[in-house]
Amino acid sequence: MRLFNWPVGSVILLLVFIGINGHLKAQDSSADKAELVTDRPDQTESATIVPVGSVQLETGLLYSSDKAEVAGIKYGASSFSIPNNLFRIGILKPVELRVIAGEFSSSRASVGDVSVAGPKGLSAIALGTKIKFWDEKGFIPETAILAHVTLPVGGEEVRPPEPIYDFRFSLAHTLSDNLALGYNVGGEYDPFTDEFTGLYTLSLGIGLTDTFGVFGEFFGDFGSSHEFDAGLTYLISDLIQYDLSGGFGLTDEAPDFFISTGITIRLFN
Repeated sequence: MRLFNWPVGSVILLLVFIGINGHLKAQDSSADKAELVTDRPDQTESATIVPVGSVQLETGLLYSSDKAEVAGIKYGASSFSIPNNLFRIGILKPVELRVIAGEFSSSRASVGDVSVAGPKGLSAIALGTKIKFWDEKGFIPETAILAHVTLPVGGEEVRPPEPIYDFRFSLAHTLSDNLALGYNVGGEYDPFTDEFTGLYTLSLGIGLTDTFGVFGEFFGDFGSSHEFDAGLTYLISDLIQYDLSGGFGLTDEAPDFFISTGITIRLFN
């Protein structure tokens, strides 16, 4: 369906304008945090912007598997992608540019004992931005908006036939010195199918030490696909972080399980 019958590109531009305007009107905005804050490995995007002039690479690999049995016939599907590159570039205090590119993905499908290769190739490129509205103050969460457009480029077997648009609001609360709550709400519009899919995430992060952290998270869409994941992060240095995570589906429509590992590096800090 169309979002209020507006072209989705116009909706995203309007949200971007609202984000910039809201940030400029915030009277108590403090300086961006200099510590390393990442958008991986969980599905919840942070509300924090990378510092101006810095480039943050968040990369890793992802494997997922799904199996089902219908009328006594077993079906299966699996996929593997590497590297899951997200480049975050700080251009203004409240704004970062985002580029998702360079990922190679492959998949396999099976029916009974027969297994065949699925689509594979260099995935499409997504361009986007994150705009911070305001910092956390009391019960008001740190808030930002993200928007991307996935371009119809890349491997012939895996690229979308038309641009795909997505956006989400990102909100975060500091519950204590070592406990944080983050959540997203948004959606994705596919003009090829003319469908808008809503999404949500809810993540609780715990800082065990100055270098080790863990998280647990629920995420899914506003339909019938819901999942849970958990993982850990290790801060190798002030500007390098390693992560490991995995999850499983809570409904039949979600994958049975997935596992991911990766690293984040900030340059030109």
